[in-house]
Amino acid sequence: MKTKSFAGTAAMMLAGFHAAAPALAQEKTSGIQPLEWVSGNTTIRIYGQIDEGALSFDDGEKTTNYGLVGNKNSSSRLGLRTLTALDSGWDMTGNFEFEYVPHGSTAVDQTDPDEADYDLRKTNIRKMELAFSSDRYGKFWLGQGSMASDGSAKSDLSGTTVIASAAVADIGGGLFRMDDGVLSDISTSDAYSDYNGLGRKMRVRYDSPSFNGFRIMTSFGQDVLAEKDGNYYDIAAHYQGDLEAFDLEGGLAYSRKQAEDIDILSGSVSGLHKASGLNLTLAAAQESAAGDGSYGYVKLGWKRDFFAIGTTALSLDYYTGDDVVEDGSDSQSYGVAMVQRVDRWNTDWYLGLRNYDYDDDTADYQDGLSTMIGFRVQF
Repeated sequence: MKTKSFAGTAAMMLAGFHAAAPALAQEKTSGIQPLEWVSGNTTIRIYGQIDEGALSFDDGEKTTNYGLVGNKNSSSRLGLRTLTALDSGWDMTGNFEFEYVPHGSTAVDQTDPDEADYDLRKTNIRKMELAFSSDRYGKFWLGQGSMASDGSAKSDLSGTTVIASAAVADIGGGLFRMDDGVLSDISTSDAYSDYNGLGRKMRVRYDSPSFNGFRIMTSFGQDVLAEKDGNYYDIAAHYQGDLEAFDLEGGLAYSRKQAEDIDILSGSVSGLHKASGLNLTLAAAQESAAGDGSYGYVKLGWKRDFFAIGTTALSLDYYTGDDVVEDGSDSQSYGVAMVQRVDRWNTDWYLGLRNYDYDDDTADYQDGLSTMIGFRVQF
């Protein structure tokens, strides 16, 4: 079965996407605490995370060890968030957040294993936004931050997203080697995409109130920080439910890149059986452009409290993509992952192994295999 048909059909059957969590909605009761100050009806918090891992890539003939790299599944970042309860019944939230990944897992390859960019640029800014919200009228956003479709391919209750998600190229770190032994110019980042909506832009956005777990969002923006021309707009639906036996979340988004004449339909859904810890995640997307790239993704997971220190999460996943690089290209990948949570330190220790199988009409390529072990500590 062609992935285009699978992606188009599955994406239209999915509902909602993983919306950004309400600011300051959850307080940590143990472990490393964020820096927080309260003055009257205003709370100020400094938060962040460090995520580093040791990455290696076997291209079929040579294994390249990159040492410690920044994990692009969940980048190192630092943020400042404020929450003010207004007398009118509205809440006002301000958020500034930037990331710093000079030696990233998606930037390195065999020709430049020490690739690093230590300069600070405005594109390091993830969020610079202001939002007003109420239970009755929903939430209005203004500034740099997530478009409504951001995260549409990332609904995932497996507990292994720090090292394994539909963005399978995030721990790639390599160029494919052709069967004749010559390195190609096609990287894992080129060959795999999760078409995860429109990401973060300078935008205006509206989220409706939640109705029985359902929410509708829409946004309009421009890529000001990257200085790209053209308008971006999208609409998305999200569901998040705590059912008697299951946790369930999912989403569907339509996105439009006007200047590039590109439309994206993307969606994902994830369910967790509370008693057993078994979980299933599905994602699919199709991009209507010159290449009409599409993919489907499935993940099976298991979460259990084997140890007193925190939850252990295990997963096995599979990605199949068509025409991601060019017409006729085929991108397959499967991976296994393990994440051990250490509650006391708000830390995740992880291990991920991923096989990459790429093919097109111009050459034959050897499989690639990436291995990454590391940690993420949050505060």
